[in-house]
Amino acid sequence: MTTFHNPVSPFDAPDPYMTYDPDTGYYYALFTRGSRLELFRSRHAGHIVTDADSKIIVMANGDNNIWGDIWAPEMHRAPNGLWYIYTSCRVTKEPGQKRLMIFGSETADPFGDWQFCGFPTPDVFSIDPTVYTDKNGQQYICYSRVDPKLGQVLDIRPLVTPYTFGEPCSMIAYAEYDWELVPPYDRSPINEGAFFVEQGDRLYIVYSGNGCWSDEYCLGVLEFTGRPGNVADMCSADCWKKHPTPIFEKGNDVYGPGHASFFRSPDGTELWCAYHGMKETNPSVTGAPRYFNIQKMAFDETGFFVPAVPCGYECEIVPPAGESD
Repeated sequence: MTTFHNPVSPFDAPDPYMTYDPDTGYYYALFTRGSRLELFRSRHAGHIVTDADSKIIVMANGDNNIWGDIWAPEMHRAPNGLWYIYTSCRVTKEPGQKRLMIFGSETADPFGDWQFCGFPTPDVFSIDPTVYTDKNGQQYICYSRVDPKLGQVLDIRPLVTPYTFGEPCSMIAYAEYDWELVPPYDRSPINEGAFFVEQGDRLYIVYSGNGCWSDEYCLGVLEFTGRPGNVADMCSADCWKKHPTPIFEKGNDVYGPGHASFFRSPDGTELWCAYHGMKETNPSVTGAPRYFNIQKMAFDETGFFVPAVPCGYECEIVPPAGESD
């Protein structure tokens, strides 16, 4: 079995999303590409970007008011068997206004045709949407919204359809701990990049604190404490507990690791994390390349994350369990 090294992208690839689809036998990945929404696929996790097998879903040119800054796309399968891409974009020609937007596949094959489903939040500055489907088929969306007093906060609400928002909507997290308020982000507090993770009977939202170009960008965890399958509990701030320490921080010469997504190995026995990180420290907190990395995560005997750091660039990584040669 051939090992690989991080990063899996030879170029800037922020906000990575990755999943494995057993129906097609492919891994799929998305990440921030600026003016285009591009879907990548590969039979091998370590080659997800370098296999050069990709499909452009849309180019920002003003059609449907999609003007650019297509950030942090994710692709989730709905109960109807189709795939939906949740992302955000700039809805004016000039920089400024950003809104969530959704695309839907026309078939169960993610490399088939896609259609624009619209903007579910036409009047709210929001980014970084992610989706969870419970055992009853009820879907929820969590995203980062700009609050005038609290900075970037996390909201959650149910979905009526894969592209239609329902009620209630609740703010479930804002930056409050010292480790997620490292200067200069104490003046512009940020919680963003959420992703749902199920482990046994526990449900988490892993999110990023601080800013994406900060060395201190890291992963924190919210845990659901309510009744499974209950919409009111899922959308209640009282039913989400923020853990007081991060689970993933800089290390091994990888700086600002964050904006993570998680995927299961082909045999379902392992949970893997896809995240971006910088190769050099960035104390000025200016634009710097953020590379696509993946590594396996571990849990303790209670089902909680074992705190970790990036494995680094010299580490020989064994592919996910069950991956075909």
